[in-house]
Amino acid sequence: MFLVFQRELLEQLTSFKFAAGLLLVVVLFGVNGAVFSLRYQNDVTEYRQFERRWEDQLAQHKTLDNLPEQNFDALKAPLKTAFLASGGQDRLPNDYQFIIRIWGPPDGAHRVFSQNAFIETFGALDWSFLVGTAFSLLALVFVYDSISGEKSRGTLKLVQTYNVSRNALLFGKLLANLAALLAMLLVGMLVSLLLLMLIGQVGLGAAALARLGLFVVLSAVYLTLFVCLGLFLSAVTHRPATTMVLAAFLWVISIVVLPGVGTLIIQQVRRIPTQNEIEQKSSKVWDVINEEFHGNSSNWRGREGGKADNYAWERISIVAQNKRRHMQEEIWLDFLRRKFDQARLVRTIASISPTGLFEYGAESVNGTSVLRDEALVAEAYAYRDVLEQWFRQRDLADSESVHLFYQPGYLSQKPLEVASIPRFEFREPTVGAGLRDALWRIVTLAGETLVMLFAAVVALQRYDVR
Repeated sequence: MFLVFQRELLEQLTSFKFAAGLLLVVVLFGVNGAVFSLRYQNDVTEYRQFERRWEDQLAQHKTLDNLPEQNFDALKAPLKTAFLASGGQDRLPNDYQFIIRIWGPPDGAHRVFSQNAFIETFGALDWSFLVGTAFSLLALVFVYDSISGEKSRGTLKLVQTYNVSRNALLFGKLLANLAALLAMLLVGMLVSLLLLMLIGQVGLGAAALARLGLFVVLSAVYLTLFVCLGLFLSAVTHRPATTMVLAAFLWVISIVVLPGVGTLIIQQVRRIPTQNEIEQKSSKVWDVINEEFHGNSSNWRGREGGKADNYAWERISIVAQNKRRHMQEEIWLDFLRRKFDQARLVRTIASISPTGLFEYGAESVNGTSVLRDEALVAEAYAYRDVLEQWFRQRDLADSESVHLFYQPGYLSQKPLEVASIPRFEFREPTVGAGLRDALWRIVTLAGETLVMLFAAVVALQRYDVR
């Protein structure tokens, strides 16, 4: 087997297709490094500008009483490892905005960074896309003639006379081609990382390096699957041209057709309400509250006007409006959960394709896509809880406040220390959380690889070398 490995590896490394493939890989990964460097720099600049604007707005509030008028933002930090598997983070909302007063628009996710049309043109060229498409095709190109090609040239029958077992022949070719592909991948990764560090000033910590390591492992399993597929096809056909046609057909099915099936199926069989329908449902909550409180759900006489009866009407109204707000928030939060569930289901169905397994697994390992968006919403709600608790403590410390949370005009009017207001800091999903999210895809991909390897072994054992 070692001799087969040496011969096959030398043949691949000195072939035209390796040189052409390596050039293509260097160009594609170079574009990746340049594009994501520019995107990261733009995101960092806009992130800092957004923070400065928000701090300026915050400084305008002099008392607790008017602080509920402020929009609070839970903003995603620029993602250093977007180049690995962006998961659509350049298009998805990156800010969850809310208010703590009882009046106002519902909480919601928005995108607050601008988009550069030139950069977005190449935005899909992350590592997961390049490996999922370009490298899977290269794997098939490398091995499509490994068996059928040697038969047509007459060398396969000759090799059998040297007492080389068919399993040794298969595994030697498998390991040699996989080594050549991984060498190309490592060269491309180094080119991309070099540009990211020099142009984008992207510093990678321990967590980022762990994600890179997991990505390499996942890529190795994925490429092994396609090498085994190519060897299997080569072992069930007798002419390289036939092998190539079959390989191209299956590649298109895996890359284009199967990943798109999930979206088409979900759109037909699992519809979620539109935003207009949710707005209508939310607006009906007002009628429910007005009926429950007999029309006394919104009586506000002002700070001086309500003193006579200790704000009896206002206290009823604050209970009513807080209940109304919580009911409406639950409607919008349920809508958001259903969108997340739909996105996960689309990815699950698309994972019937090995490419879907790989690309969505890479997104999970990198902590992007649905995992990162769910983290943003969860952290935004946790931040609001902290903020409201802080607000209550400050207001309750003022004996002159009416303590009607959170209605401006009935709260503390003492000077506000802006620096004491809690700030939001986005925490990326941990490597462990990403790995747990990706685990079933990794296991499934490894299982498919073993099945394809077994199929290739069986096919070669039955192959007629004459």
